[in-house]
Amino acid sequence: MNSRPLPLVAVEQIQAYSYLNPSASYWKIPENINPILEALDTSLFVTLKMQREKNYTTLQVALSKTSQLGKIKIDWTRSRDIPYHAYLELYEMDPEFAFKNDLIVTNDSVKFSQRKKRDSLHSVWFIACSIFNAKQERVFQKTIMLGFTPIGTLGIGYTIKTSPSTPTLLFNAIAKSMNYLDTEGEDMDYLDVKIPAAYATDNYWMPFVHNKPRILFDTSKQFISFADQEGIHALRVPAAVLKRINTKDKSENNPFKDIVSALRKTRSIFNNSEYYQVIQPLRDIKNNIDYTLDTYIEFTTDPPLNNNVPKFAIQFLPETLHRIYQEKDSIGYFSVKDFVKEENKFYYPDIVYNGYDSSRSAPLGTFFAKQPIVQSRVITGKVFNKEFTIQLNYENSITTILIDKVMVMAISGNKKPIQMVAKGSLPSNVQSLLLLIAYAEIFQQPG
Repeated sequence: MNSRPLPLVAVEQIQAYSYLNPSASYWKIPENINPILEALDTSLFVTLKMQREKNYTTLQVALSKTSQLGKIKIDWTRSRDIPYHAYLELYEMDPEFAFKNDLIVTNDSVKFSQRKKRDSLHSVWFIACSIFNAKQERVFQKTIMLGFTPIGTLGIGYTIKTSPSTPTLLFNAIAKSMNYLDTEGEDMDYLDVKIPAAYATDNYWMPFVHNKPRILFDTSKQFISFADQEGIHALRVPAAVLKRINTKDKSENNPFKDIVSALRKTRSIFNNSEYYQVIQPLRDIKNNIDYTLDTYIEFTTDPPLNNNVPKFAIQFLPETLHRIYQEKDSIGYFSVKDFVKEENKFYYPDIVYNGYDSSRSAPLGTFFAKQPIVQSRVITGKVFNKEFTIQLNYENSITTILIDKVMVMAISGNKKPIQMVAKGSLPSNVQSLLLLIAYAEIFQQPG
């Protein structure tokens, strides 16, 4: 006995809009909507015992103003012989909008606005499905709220705050959410979605990290450890020791008399600041080597702007060279500059990729112009007869290390390293020392 054929349903229209970036393009429905339609085929339509008319072309509409939201235009001239008609609405909104309007309640009846996760959300997507019968009666309606939280992956670069992810990954997640459009539960459900962050394309780090293997760090204990072709490395950064410099001591016995003399000669006012010698111990456990950084800093509670460029409260004194010691032997030196602009190096916030494979990128349609790459703090010096540069970018948590002006390491991680791309030609002791300097306590962003 032949089973009765399932009633047909036409997916009439998918419409989308973004409260956050209405003029952008990343939220607009992609040309290929098959993943969304096929997800409906295997989930909602199965539950409702319907079958999609696959020869029917679904309209894709990018709304241009908020007054159009929630309005469905019924025009079934192309589908008058199909008994059911489905509509999808996809709207991106600011999480605060959902909080203030009590749109989201968790399954345990605790209002989402009371949860700590709200701070990590990028946006909330309102996804609604409505199905009408031939009499234009609504026979099904379900809404899902997707809370997107961008997470770090293998990407290295400037993470983008405009979009929760790349357009492709964003709509892949939306397509998967179709599986939650069912007849069970509440009329409106909320889902937490962790999604890989998007990264701005650039002409500095991107060529170096493209499809390169990542070396992962373990900082769960009191060490920085990682493994490469030479085995497991372990580094330790003990707390720095500060000795305050008495700038009022003019005696010959003052151990810092040369520093005080230099300060008096180079600064018209220096008593408004505090000055310290900082001893930073460093330990390369694998190679059984102890290092020390001997450096001098100025601390100002209210640092003034310098030619409209902000200043950090902690400044490394330019009046003296800062020394690197191995045991008791001086093996190198360095100086420190802040807010250094890279010449002809930019990142492009309107064109994003996954931070790993730069052969695939996508425009966001935000029209943001390219931005110069400015390093927060740059350490330059010489050690083991090699000239080195360590660039600390606090804005995007990237540390870049160069030898003889050639990039050899790009590391992501705020205050502690998470992952690294490295050239394999560096001697183990040099690589470990430069990592120790880069993640020394004295160079990390306060707060």
